[in-house]
Amino acid sequence: MSEANDQIQAAVARYLEYLELGGDAPDLGHLPPDGRRQVEEIVAMLELTEGVALRTADPEALQAAGRADSRTAEQLAVLSTSERDRALLHELAAWLPPGSPVDLDGAPSGFSLPGLAVAGSWTVGTPGGRVRVWRVDVAGAADLEKDPSHLESLDRVFRAFSETAAICLVGDDLSSLLLEPQDCAPAIEVPAGGVAARRYRRPIQPAGEALAGFLRELVPAWEALPRFEAAAVTALDVTELARRSAAESVGIQQALGARARFPKKDVLSSLGEPEAGGLAEMAITLYEGRRSPAEIDAWLRELARTR
Repeated sequence: MSEANDQIQAAVARYLEYLELGGDAPDLGHLPPDGRRQVEEIVAMLELTEGVALRTADPEALQAAGRADSRTAEQLAVLSTSERDRALLHELAAWLPPGSPVDLDGAPSGFSLPGLAVAGSWTVGTPGGRVRVWRVDVAGAADLEKDPSHLESLDRVFRAFSETAAICLVGDDLSSLLLEPQDCAPAIEVPAGGVAARRYRRPIQPAGEALAGFLRELVPAWEALPRFEAAAVTALDVTELARRSAAESVGIQQALGARARFPKKDVLSSLGEPEAGGLAEMAITLYEGRRSPAEIDAWLRELARTR
């Protein structure tokens, strides 16, 4: 039994390598019937979930092996036989960053999606997870928005495919509704504590615009940091800064003392240059590492006690 399990694990490992790196699919002919059946079941699950590539493959090698995940939306549009599919893929190609990986998506065939007829489906690979783009057999996204019952079925898709960042439902007119996991799952409202119903949170948008906007949210474009010129760096005089800050702090306490009651009034009003100098010395010794924060705390407590 152990040897048979080892053979099954080795066959699955070879198939994972094939999914990640491409090339020829592994031959299962050497396995006994029961072992081959188990591997085929596991392989079917891997095909359904589409795997998650753990290593970067050579794009030329993938293309030579006929792997669909090395193609772009424009390449898939050329191969498509459906006019509506071609229109959507051209829309994606116009809005997606150049070279964005697009693959056929087999997920809808594995789920019961009542009232949601998926006519074409693709995945778009992003650094933040896969975005599933599904062309639904409706005139427009407005028809979908009227029925939130679809969200329960889509919640099961998100839970089954944890790498899914979003699902974009597209109508025949290329209008779309983009959904995230939190849109399809019930949630606890704060502060009421009640259960919030599933709902469409994003507005209806053209498919390309909705997808491009979502990708910008996943990977925001950061502005380049400005160059720091050495000549522009201003040296800080820690001693002067400490003395000025200490004097300002003592001045604030003196002003509070003018409005305070006795005996606090006498204590605050009597603060002056000696106390400001002591506070400045504390800050300087802390900055230079001659005293620790704990020692400064004890020093302040002792000063408060003696005053």
